Amino acid sequence: MKKSTSPAADEAWALIEHEKRRDRFLRKVSVTAWSVTIAIVLLFAVMIGLQVSETMSAVAVGAVPRGAIVGAAMPLIIVLGMLAILIATLSTVGIFLRLRTTSLSEIQLRLAALEDILASRPDPQT
Repeated sequence: MKKSTSPAADEAWALIEHEKRRDRFLRKVSVTAWSVTIAIVLLFAVMIGLQVSETMSAVAVGAVPRGAIVGAAMPLIIVLGMLAILIATLSTVGIFLRLRTTSLSEIQLRLAALEDILASRPDPQT
């Protein structure tokens, strides 16, 4: 059991626990979304792979020029590039937000500890 020191410290710990629950929920949503995204990208890659292999067969018999292979592969290259930009942007924003939340929680705990120290001091007799 936690030893209660002050209402401010208890409130700070309650806020931290609430943030942890929110983080766990967001992490589950994120893992689910990324799993679906990866499955869709893999399915898309297989479909493009089939198109590229058919185009390569057509190039082998001389029905189409070699540049058609690149044209068939471009949708996959574009999707993977956009996905990489999305991941980089989201991870950067997530890092900045996480650092800010952590810093605010630490400041709140330090202020609660300072309040406890000040409250435990005897009043000076003047």
